[in-house]
Amino acid sequence: MSNLLKTGFLLGLGAAVSSKEKVDRYIDELLAKGKVTPVEADELYQKLLQKGESTEEEWNSRSKQKVQEMLHDFDLVTKEDHEALRLQLEALQKRLDALENREQDQ
Repeated sequence: MSNLLKTGFLLGLGAAVSSKEKVDRYIDELLAKGKVTPVEADELYQKLLQKGESTEEEWNSRSKQKVQEMLHDFDLVTKEDHEALRLQLEALQKRLDALENREQDQ
């Protein structure tokens, strides 16, 4: 499963780098052809950058949800569930130790 997550991350990173390079080339072409001013190019770049960040956040959210669904489908516990069980086990162990100590004292 770790390989799957790593591959997904690398694919996302590759897409982001590729997209940024395409945006840079596109804006450079618009500037070279005189279709936009440098100020307009900066504004366009910022808008596209914001849109990319928004899309990335959405993609990350969906990816996280998919991973959680996979964990649920495979009946794997989450980190939070594991921690809750660990704390519960520690509390039970303390109660058991206290009961054993009480029995020895009697």
